[in-house]
Amino acid sequence: MKNIRRVLVPLLFAALFLPSCKDKCDVGDFGITSLQPAANPIGYEIFIEAKGVSASTKVRFDNVEAASVKTAEGGLIVKVPSGIAGTVSLSIEDGECNDSKSFDVLGTYPGNVPVGPTTIIIPQTPASLPTSISNAYTNVFDPNHKLIIQDFEEPLGLIDEGSFENYLNDEMPLLKFNPISGHYDVQANTIFIVIDRTDKPEGYVDTLIGQFVPNLSLTPEAQFTMLLKSSHTGRQLVAFQ
Repeated sequence: MKNIRRVLVPLLFAALFLPSCKDKCDVGDFGITSLQPAANPIGYEIFIEAKGVSASTKVRFDNVEAASVKTAEGGLIVKVPSGIAGTVSLSIEDGECNDSKSFDVLGTYPGNVPVGPTTIIIPQTPASLPTSISNAYTNVFDPNHKLIIQDFEEPLGLIDEGSFENYLNDEMPLLKFNPISGHYDVQANTIFIVIDRTDKPEGYVDTLIGQFVPNLSLTPEAQFTMLLKSSHTGRQLVAFQ
C-alpha cells in the first residue's frame, strides 16, 4: 500500500500543476503584442512588447539568437544580430510557450524617418523641467534635423499649428517644413506631438508621445532633452535644446 501511495502522489501533483503551465500559452498570457519598430538594420535594438516574458526567454531571428536580450517594463529589448537579411521570423520561447512575428532586416536606416538612437532609451524623469516647450529642438543623432516648436497658448499647453519640423539640408525633403501641433503638460511631464508630412511624396501623419528626460552623454550641456516615440514607425526620437 505504501508503494502505491508513492506512485499516486507524484501523479496527482502532475495532474494538478502541469496543465497550468500549458494554460499560460493557451489563455493568452504569453505572446508578442508588437515590435517597435518592426524593421531595423543589424546592430540596432528593438522593443518587443510582449506578455509572459522573462530574463530566461529565448529570442531568435529565424535560427539566429538575438545579439543581446534585456528585460524591460512590458517586454524585452533585443539587438538585431548579424548574419540575417530580408524578412525573417522573430520568435520568443519560454518553456513550452512560443510566439513569432515577421521582422524586416534593413540594409540601411530608412531615409524617410528621422534618425533615432541605435539603443532603446528607457525614459526617466529629469532633475528639472522647462516652464515652456517653445524652442528649436535638435535631433541628438542628426544635428541637421530640428523640431521648431512655438507655444502661443502657454496656460493651456497648446503647440501652435504654425510650428515646423525643419531639416536644414535638401537630402531628406520629406522632413522639411512640416506643420506641428499637439499639447503638453509640464507638471505631468507628458508631450503629445503630431507632425503632418502629407504634403510631401510618401508623407504621413506622425503622432509622437513622450516626455522630457535627463540629458544623454552625447549632449551633456543641453538645457532640456525630450524623448518621443512615433506611433507610425515605433521608433524613438531624441531632441534637445
